Amino acid sequence: QVCGYVISLDDQVLFDFDQAIIRQDASAILKELSQALKQITATSIEIRGHTDSKGSDEYNQTLSENRALAVLKALQQQAQFSHIEAHGYGESKPVAPNEVGGKDSPSNRQLNRRVEIFVKTL
Repeated sequence: QVCGYVISLDDQVLFDFDQAIIRQDASAILKELSQALKQITATSIEIRGHTDSKGSDEYNQTLSENRALAVLKALQQQAQFSHIEAHGYGESKPVAPNEVGGKDSPSNRQLNRRVEIFVKTL
């Protein structure tokens, strides 16, 4: 049984490199996302920020938290959502290895730099 949905946004869609300020051209995407979220009966929404492994754990944690909060604020400007929260996970939950065969993998690191929106429906 499906308990919810995960929407994953590449960090390049939302932010400039090493920044937590939403890009101007991302506003339309977040507005459209907000409209779609209003159509769903959700019990909770969690904005999850993630980074790659470049930089210190502390720095990545802070960056991921700030990005998640930026997305939460942008969505809240479009509509008031109840039961919404933001969390940063830094580099702790990669979707791909940052290194392959002992070598840096820029394409995998790009996959790890993302913001996910988990929409819980049960």
